[in-house]
Amino acid sequence: MSPLEKAQKESIIRRLSFIQVEMEDLNDFQGMDYGTYQQDRAKRRNVERIAENVSNAMIDIGKILLSWQKVEVPGTYREVFTRLHEIGLVSEELAHQLGELSRSRNILAHQYLDIKWETIQKFIAEAPEAVQGFTQIIHEFLQR
Repeated sequence: MSPLEKAQKESIIRRLSFIQVEMEDLNDFQGMDYGTYQQDRAKRRNVERIAENVSNAMIDIGKILLSWQKVEVPGTYREVFTRLHEIGLVSEELAHQLGELSRSRNILAHQYLDIKWETIQKFIAEAPEAVQGFTQIIHEFLQR
């Protein structure tokens, strides 16, 4: 297994830093209720954007690592995490959690408020643990 190229490593590090900032901002939305989500457009846009940004950054990191391993980048975001499991980078459980979180990206772009709220509610509740697990694994990987 050849080492990551400098540009690949730097790209991953930038994305990890971005994820950390976004996840810190997500803390502001703990305890958010549907009424606030529905009525406060600024908060709704912000929390949706955080979910989308975090999902995109993790997917990008996954694609960089798959490309580095010369694994064909799959057609769906969920499969990116499945492939990361297949190459031994993440556990099956974490791959499943991250795959579910990545679905939020599409749901937020194409669904109605009530469906979006369910997605956001789940993201707020589940993302901190899953994202922390992912970023920790990637940090440890980069230090090898």
